[in-house]
Amino acid sequence: MKTSLLVLALLVHIVHSFRDTRAETLQLFNSARSLIAKNAQIANMVELEYLPRLESVLYHHLRETEGCPDTRIVYDDSDSEVLKEIHLNVKFENMKDEQSALKLFGGVGKTHMGYVESKCMVTGEEVHSYAFYTMNNGEIHGPPGSQCPQGSRATSDGLCGKRYKRKEGKFEKMGKTAGQLVDQGLGMVAGLGK
Repeated sequence: MKTSLLVLALLVHIVHSFRDTRAETLQLFNSARSLIAKNAQIANMVELEYLPRLESVLYHHLRETEGCPDTRIVYDDSDSEVLKEIHLNVKFENMKDEQSALKLFGGVGKTHMGYVESKCMVTGEEVHSYAFYTMNNGEIHGPPGSQCPQGSRATSDGLCGKRYKRKEGKFEKMGKTAGQLVDQGLGMVAGLGK
């Protein structure tokens, strides 16, 4: 478990040091989720997909605080089928324990994410906020990717990804490039220790 905490801490540092695009943020979150699934032997950890409409949920919450929210987690259950888990003003430098990192990166039922980077005009600080759609899936222990929900398949990195994803109005069968991204992320982490 100490190894997973160290790797998560390094991934958090990498996430914080990037000027993240949607794709980079998604890759880093899925890399962290893969590591969590492997280290905790979670058989049904879902691969996140990026959903731009979750950005509007974040902007709504940021407007309510005039762009300067306290660090907190908000749960929105206004949709009876899907829970929105909203992490406002995430401060990676304050994530010192495994539980806080697992709360952000983990959660087998998280299916989609959105990300917004903004600036608090009062303090000048950058504000990093994340929103997730979360289903009520219980954690199943076993080899990563061995107990994927119906309609998904195990990816090479041990997550449960959709068999088909919509691209430009068409469904495409997905390849196994996520494993290459994990290898790249782990290579970056290994290089930091040298």
